[in-house]
Amino acid sequence: MSVKRLVTVAASAAAVAALFSPVSTATALDAGSHGTKTARLASADGFLHVFTQPNGRGHECKWEGNSNNWGSCRNLTSDIWNNGYFGGNDAVDLYTAPNAGGAHACISQGDRWSDTTTNQYHFTYGAGLEGFGASVNNNISSHRWVDYCSQG
Repeated sequence: MSVKRLVTVAASAAAVAALFSPVSTATALDAGSHGTKTARLASADGFLHVFTQPNGRGHECKWEGNSNNWGSCRNLTSDIWNNGYFGGNDAVDLYTAPNAGGAHACISQGDRWSDTTTNQYHFTYGAGLEGFGASVNNNISSHRWVDYCSQG
């Protein structure tokens, strides 16, 4: 076998091995806020990412700061990922109404709720306010970055 053919076969084998190797850092599961299972991804970029379909599908919206109105993603979100930087204002309160109104849920830094259609995530803060206890799926209008998730 010629050296050129041997190199081609070796490169092909390496490409096939890389194609079928698992990527564990992007799919590791951790216990997140309030005992929910969330996906933790490797590298923070400072943004809150949301997708209109579960598991990173559909239209994406993302914000680096607060948002009073989610525009094209308002009430259309089924995947939420807090990829903010760790330390100070790294949790995100998610509100049922524009301008941080109504009840809210909170997602901690690094947490990802990749499929909110499962009815696992709810607005648990703000008893007595509009939307309290409702599912977050397709029901978020605004958000605020906060220091930590707490009853407030």
